[in-house]
Amino acid sequence: MRRLIIGFEVHQPFRIRRNYFWDPVIRGGPLIKYFDDNLNREIFERVKNKCYIPATRILLEEIENGESEGYDFKFFFSLSGTFIEQAEKWGKDVLELFQQLSYTHKVEFLSQTYYHSITSLWEDLTEWKEQVEMHKNLIRDYFGQEPVTFENTELLLTPKIVKEIEKLGFKAVITEGKESLLKGKSPNRVYRIRDTKLSLFLRNYRLSDDIAFRFSNPKWDQYPLTASKFADWVSWSEGEIGLIFVDYETFGEHHWPESGILDFLRWLPRELHRRGVEFKLPREVYKEYYDEIVIDSTVSWADINKDESSWLGNIMQWAYDEMVRRTEMLAKEAGGEYLKAWRYFTTSDHYYYMFLGSGGPAEVHSYFSSFNSPIDAFINEFYAITMFQDELLKLLNINNEPFIFYKNGKRSSEAWNENQFKEIINRAHEFKGYEKYLKEWLK
Repeated sequence: MRRLIIGFEVHQPFRIRRNYFWDPVIRGGPLIKYFDDNLNREIFERVKNKCYIPATRILLEEIENGESEGYDFKFFFSLSGTFIEQAEKWGKDVLELFQQLSYTHKVEFLSQTYYHSITSLWEDLTEWKEQVEMHKNLIRDYFGQEPVTFENTELLLTPKIVKEIEKLGFKAVITEGKESLLKGKSPNRVYRIRDTKLSLFLRNYRLSDDIAFRFSNPKWDQYPLTASKFADWVSWSEGEIGLIFVDYETFGEHHWPESGILDFLRWLPRELHRRGVEFKLPREVYKEYYDEIVIDSTVSWADINKDESSWLGNIMQWAYDEMVRRTEMLAKEAGGEYLKAWRYFTTSDHYYYMFLGSGGPAEVHSYFSSFNSPIDAFINEFYAITMFQDELLKLLNINNEPFIFYKNGKRSSEAWNENQFKEIINRAHEFKGYEKYLKEWLK
């Protein structure tokens, strides 16, 4: 393989208070009551010092090093809106470094959902589309780029989402190169999604996970992993162009600096160049599709199944998701901080913490969670969204049951008053037939 795309996911959630059920906060606005800014700041500043600052400085230095040695070191970032919000609060120096990267014109900034949410899995995609537009505007404002490549939250991709991504004007999308999708094909090529004009980049999860998960594991038969060894693996791989995509926090936070991970990051571009590997950006090569791929099921980069079950795979996650969706129209009517707080509740991390499983996947979920267990996460998160909904019902003086819309046999949007009912019908034409139920529901 002689061409490589390298990318980094950068995300921080606004975490729900870890002891909200046991010690609820009654006073203050919704952003204060339900979310733990002390914890968010503590984690952000730790990761900033261990990863964001040193790793980004290395990337800037290696761009300059490439220029002096006659090659272009290029890569992409996918930054969540919640990460940028936290950087505005506690890490403006981090944002300045990312903006310096944008000035080099060798870094592509992808689009995703502003709140890194799982709203793409809902029957009604209105909120998902709003978050995507918010994120596009954010990237334009901070980095002066118009994103052409889309990375949905956690690389989630479904047949329904594919159509919407194309409608939104994107040229390419990234997802996981899992075997059931490839059906014997190589992940190291650019594909076109069948029946669309949308190009598809597939993450080489074996090479990516060698860095993300196995780098500092002394029990791994390839330990220690050096930049030279990894560059050999890339150059020996078959295919036209590969995609390496990892969490940015891999470099200094998930693997501490003492592991040698930052040195690995520094030397990797040079070692790849020495082997004749050329760096590319998605926007530069999306037209070079080799073959077609059919998206006929849900794909993600999480766990063994690589589908939606990491976020919507058990009854706790379903219950939490139902309460989040049930509260949507209330939050949108209240607006302001209530709407922002509700959107924080949509972030995928809250669902991820409630994952039930065993072995390696459970260890990964536990590592990222701010709670002691999935049950602990459910108790506190579900109570928080329930109390949030109760607060909104009182604020809006609503004392009736919601009207539940169904789409494709599944629960979809929920309205609490006549105005919300009409708004849902206006944004989803398939619900026009529900108008006949309005008077009966309002009795």
